[in-house]
Amino acid sequence: MNTLVKSSRSPQGFTLIELLVTMAIILILAGLLLPALVRAKDAAHRTACLSNLRQIGFVYHLYREDNNSRLPSKEMLGNSSYRKVNDPLSLPFHFQRYVQTNKVWLCPAGRKTLVTNGVNYAWSRAQNLVSESGSDQAFEKLTTTTLVWDNFTYALPSVFGVPEQTSGPKAVSTALRYYPHNSKRRANYLYFDGHVETK
Repeated sequence: MNTLVKSSRSPQGFTLIELLVTMAIILILAGLLLPALVRAKDAAHRTACLSNLRQIGFVYHLYREDNNSRLPSKEMLGNSSYRKVNDPLSLPFHFQRYVQTNKVWLCPAGRKTLVTNGVNYAWSRAQNLVSESGSDQAFEKLTTTTLVWDNFTYALPSVFGVPEQTSGPKAVSTALRYYPHNSKRRANYLYFDGHVETK
């Protein structure tokens, strides 16, 4: 006569050890995947930023061609390298004819507190760019003339209509600088020839 032998183990659920082992495996896998996901996100943001900066570089050349080899002058840009997107003394304001969307002025990895300003890049006001006599000197040094970069030094924009005795708002201390790329250690810089460097 055959008798069924009942298992001493309950068919309902797992033992505590099995649950702990499963949780440990999941945590190990998550620990292995998380750095890869962070690197992939950083690479995607860096690529979007490179695209934005290259578009802005193209706009510099369009503006220069339409304005007799001149770029926005010091009088047009005031004393600050960072302003709100709609400030009449901002670079985006002067380039709005060529830029269809303000998203071009926002690096996806940039300082989030600046997003409401519509721009988180800063721009050069070097004499060879903003001179009333034109930008020929800068044009002769295309590969070494910096135009725009990730704003890592300003936490606030200049305020339009406020007299500027200085170069605008104070730059933050070195400890508070915000570098958006390469694990928060680098910023992107656009040059006049259209190439972008991460440094």
